[in-house]
Amino acid sequence: MTDVVIIGGGVIGLAIAREASRSGLETIVLEKNERAGDDTSSRNSGVIHAGIYYPENFLKTSLCVKGNKLLYEYALAKKINHKKYGKYIISSNPSEEAKLKKIFKQAIKNKVEIYEADSDRVKENNPGLIFKSALFSPSSGVIDVPEYVTALEGDIQHFGGLISLKTSFLSAARENGLFRINCESDQKFSITSKFLINCSGLSSEINLSSIAGFQKKDIYKNYYAKGHYFKYSGKAPFSNLIYPISGQHSLGIHVGFDLAGGMRFGPDIEFVKKIDYSFDENLKDKFLNSISQYWPEINPDKLHPDYTGIRPKITKPNEPMQDFNIQTKNHHGLERLINLQGIESPGLTSSLAIGKYVNNLLMQDVQ
Repeated sequence: MTDVVIIGGGVIGLAIAREASRSGLETIVLEKNERAGDDTSSRNSGVIHAGIYYPENFLKTSLCVKGNKLLYEYALAKKINHKKYGKYIISSNPSEEAKLKKIFKQAIKNKVEIYEADSDRVKENNPGLIFKSALFSPSSGVIDVPEYVTALEGDIQHFGGLISLKTSFLSAARENGLFRINCESDQKFSITSKFLINCSGLSSEINLSSIAGFQKKDIYKNYYAKGHYFKYSGKAPFSNLIYPISGQHSLGIHVGFDLAGGMRFGPDIEFVKKIDYSFDENLKDKFLNSISQYWPEINPDKLHPDYTGIRPKITKPNEPMQDFNIQTKNHHGLERLINLQGIESPGLTSSLAIGKYVNNLLMQDVQ
């Protein structure tokens, strides 16, 4: 018997567990992998986003803006390796100028700090970069995701919560006002809980279909958006994150960094039918063609495969962006069940804010 069971031990599940356990709720996180944060959380660029691109009325926007501030504060307090690189969003040709102006206006609506960049300063800090004009986002940066995951785990344990690794969620049903949750680790077992929270990312669609009473019409289909990252050997010529004009489902093949200063490029985007982290090295020419639009001096011999990641999108390839989907009984009708779907980028940045948001929903229903 416990207060809260959370399905999924990525940064979203851990951030929610941190807040719930800190509020005095006995909390258990179910994570199917050997380590927390092993799928979507650790297979991205590690970028701390500012909240520039999304519609001003989206929950995604407000949580990203709040989360940006919270994440920097948390990283400082916990001594998590991070760096506020700042980001330049660039247009590479005259046809992209209108899009850049639209991005600037959206950032202003979202109350995000952004400036029209001085071209000479951009070139001084990023030699070899070719662009028409640029915007500067000073609050964009990079965080060490494994260190962040470890810090969240430590907080959960400190507040009395439990993270059950190598534990798969099988099914759940409401019995006598509580959830009976069936799980499997070395053997099958069940937990009785007052609240159930689903934030299992790539597995959310499957897990929701195993919750009795959760109607199919309320389950978003998961679309797997795979992205590749290439690393660049040798000294990086750039000092800032560089983002070309974004596409409908991606922020473009951008320049990112690891915390050792190593430079990487990505992600691209390809919708796939199944979860598969294999690396397609044939994409190198596609990357070189894209990168050379803004950095013609790139040396092809220094571009090497790094890793892949998959985002749990709830939109088809040709559909517009969806907001974060956080459902309560008002949406699906099941008491004390909170369901999160479509928590992709900027999920990492938003994670601490999502934790507070979901915990507020929990506390409203605590008796």
